[in-house]
Amino acid sequence: MIPAKIAVTLTAAIILSGLLSAGAAAQSLHDTAKEQLVAFLEAIIAGPKAVEKILAPEYQIMRGNGVGFDRDGYISRGVGTVSAERDFSHDEIVVTRSDDIMVVRYMLRINETIDGKPVAKRAPRLTVFRNIGGKWMVTAHANFAVSR
Repeated sequence: MIPAKIAVTLTAAIILSGLLSAGAAAQSLHDTAKEQLVAFLEAIIAGPKAVEKILAPEYQIMRGNGVGFDRDGYISRGVGTVSAERDFSHDEIVVTRSDDIMVVRYMLRINETIDGKPVAKRAPRLTVFRNIGGKWMVTAHANFAVSR
């Protein structure tokens, strides 16, 4: 039989270990999300050939102006209407994951135009990723930035 003091100490150590492990997992997920968000934005800035490599077959986008595209439409018509500077940042990142799906909501700060019209410099976004063969692909994106 384990003395009460030792049992309490062991229980506390196990709980603390679990909390630290959960915290590390959450940080790892946050880091993965941020890495994928940067890759997505860099691909958009680079253009259709770069975007094509990271979009899942079921990809859809909905913009704050009400325009939406499926994967082929975004590659052929949508991404070419975006002009953005590489000086951007993501904040207020919230990530959830279940199996091979990762959902990320965040605020994006960027100087950007869509269809030649400037959009809000800081606006909420929602991006969904799906892990396909070990690679995170963008499956959906909602851009809530409105034209100024």
